[in-house]
Amino acid sequence: MVSLGAGPVSFTHIVKALEPFFSALVSALVFGKWMKPQVYATLIPVVGGVGYACLKERSFSWLAFWTAMFSNVAFALRAVVSKSAMVNYIGENLDSVNLFGVITWAAFILSIPVALIGEKLSFLDLWNKAVYGENSVTNAYDLSKALISSGLFHYLNNEVMYLALSNVHPVTLAVGNTMKRVFIMVASVLVFRNPISMQAGIGSAIGISGVLLYSLTKQHYEKLEAEQALK
Repeated sequence: MVSLGAGPVSFTHIVKALEPFFSALVSALVFGKWMKPQVYATLIPVVGGVGYACLKERSFSWLAFWTAMFSNVAFALRAVVSKSAMVNYIGENLDSVNLFGVITWAAFILSIPVALIGEKLSFLDLWNKAVYGENSVTNAYDLSKALISSGLFHYLNNEVMYLALSNVHPVTLAVGNTMKRVFIMVASVLVFRNPISMQAGIGSAIGISGVLLYSLTKQHYEKLEAEQALK
């Protein structure tokens, strides 16, 4: 969110498109197992395609860049460490859904002092301006409903992500998360009738082709490793 506020949205999406590379590096260091170089090479069209699709503004902001890069590292660490917890016994009935619930509660508790120190009571002032200010465009009921709906959908999005993570490699999850940016653009075209440029269409096609290439290449080398293990 800091990155989105500090620079153009497209710039943040371009930097966030590098997430698969961070996940590949972190997962290799944590699990001690590297995939074939050919598999890592297929991440290039995924990242490049999505980055090209989002490349509309060339404005640069160091704050937007570093916060987006920190977000990449944080997302990679969360996925890899969570996957490590899923494949190792760390508690009774601690499946992917319950693990995400525990992480959510921990994040909530840790965020309270950070919010109090960083924001103090400015939230109440912002709420009053949004609801009762001269330029207010909503009321307390609609704003509360919007906040609750947004939080619910965000929670469900991450819970589905953890369900997927329990069945796939962290790098595969990062690839899917990167391609999510393309699907968001497609959804905006269908729902809001936003026009899509030729550049966005070409970048999206390259990214989707890269995902298919990554999947086929990874399956191929996993099959070869399984055949060698049986010999």
